[in-house]
Amino acid sequence: MNENYKWKGITFYSKGVVIEKTPIAPKANHSFTKYNIPGRSGSLVIDNKTYNDITLSLECHFNSDNVNINDIKSWLDGYGKLQIDNEKEYTGYISNTIPFEKITRFRKFIVQFTLHPLAKALTASTISRTTSGVFTIDTFNTYPIITMTCTGDVSVGLNGTNFTLTGADGTYVLDCEAKVITKNGINQSSIMGGDFPKLVNGNNSLTLSGTISALTISYYKTYL
Repeated sequence: MNENYKWKGITFYSKGVVIEKTPIAPKANHSFTKYNIPGRSGSLVIDNKTYNDITLSLECHFNSDNVNINDIKSWLDGYGKLQIDNEKEYTGYISNTIPFEKITRFRKFIVQFTLHPLAKALTASTISRTTSGVFTIDTFNTYPIITMTCTGDVSVGLNGTNFTLTGADGTYVLDCEAKVITKNGINQSSIMGGDFPKLVNGNNSLTLSGTISALTISYYKTYL
């Protein structure tokens, strides 16, 4: 039994479900595309620079005869977040059909999850900078949220990816994963040029130009 396991923010244990085994989440496979070309020995392999989804199966049983089957049916369904320890969680969905009509007799069942290949920390890490420089982090490549207070024309470069804001006046939030910039919740893409940067494992180079009074880089440590 592992009380750290949560689905949609709810522990299995609180639902009367015991996880018999706590498997180690598998490492995602790197994604490649192979082409067989007539007259060429071997395959032409293209690195997609992505990772495939992973599958994780949990062997479970009920810990009493008084569990609410209808409640569990509703809970063990659909898309959500699976927490597997006290550090990180995966995003994914339940991909098998659970035979609830048999569970009432045999009490045991398997829940199979198809999960995004990258897990994310439960809490965010934050870096604050107002000058150019290098900072070091321990994470798989991840897209941050950048919050910056600035005026006029400013430029920011992170690991060689640059973006500019023209005529800025206030505090802007760049969600680099969703690729959207807002001010007070309103889209500000019209003043932005360039692209949304990402963080990498190890050294990250930051360059700032213009009047930037505050800049915060927030990210969730990412695990492969």
